[in-house]
Amino acid sequence: MNNNNIPNTKNIHCNSTTKKIEGPIFIGRTWKEYLKMFDLSIEDLVNGKILDCAAGASSFTAEMSKRGYEVMALDILYDEDPDVLCDKYQEHMKVLIEGLASVDSFIWNFFPNIEDLKEKRDEACREFIEDYRKNMASHYIKADLTNLPFPDNTFSMVLCSHLLFIYDHRLDYKFHLKTIEEMIRVSSNEVRIYPLVKNRELKSDFVKCIIKDLQDVDIKIVKVDYEFRKGGNEMMRIIKN
Repeated sequence: MNNNNIPNTKNIHCNSTTKKIEGPIFIGRTWKEYLKMFDLSIEDLVNGKILDCAAGASSFTAEMSKRGYEVMALDILYDEDPDVLCDKYQEHMKVLIEGLASVDSFIWNFFPNIEDLKEKRDEACREFIEDYRKNMASHYIKADLTNLPFPDNTFSMVLCSHLLFIYDHRLDYKFHLKTIEEMIRVSSNEVRIYPLVKNRELKSDFVKCIIKDLQDVDIKIVKVDYEFRKGGNEMMRIIKN
């Protein structure tokens, strides 16, 4: 199987009961979502290196690298064969689609409907898989987020999407704090984390704890022009002093 076999939405028939995913969820976001989620402009990406943590099947690294920017992606699954990751994406995306169809916790603005979301996320995965096949050694790093394999101040900006805060029921506070400390350590400038909400539009209690416990940094909660999960229109911006 290859990355061209990602099915169209119309070919997927979902079961009535949503399957539970065990282990890391492997889906991705489009590079255009990244610009909105993290309030980024192309100018923000010009100087320095960027690290995308828990990047999954997102197309941000692939697209920005094509445009000449220095971007690396990190994920615990990046030692897997491309076909294995493509299969995992398809499985997990099907579960996501089933979940989206069964609850009313999302705002259909960036994506007008489920079909459009599926089409754009499939395209993001195709771009990711293509780049992963070609540039696995240079662009994609397998690592534990609590122990990043980089020297201090390696990246000008570190991004983390849809892992911290949103899964505070699966990832404890110790993991959150250690991961954010590591992202700060390897950044020379700032860390941006999105979103800050979990289910039912509730902001994670860990947000206040992180603000309280982190030292020697400036933390801002910033409104962004992106909201898919209801209440998910803020990011955390951590700026090193």
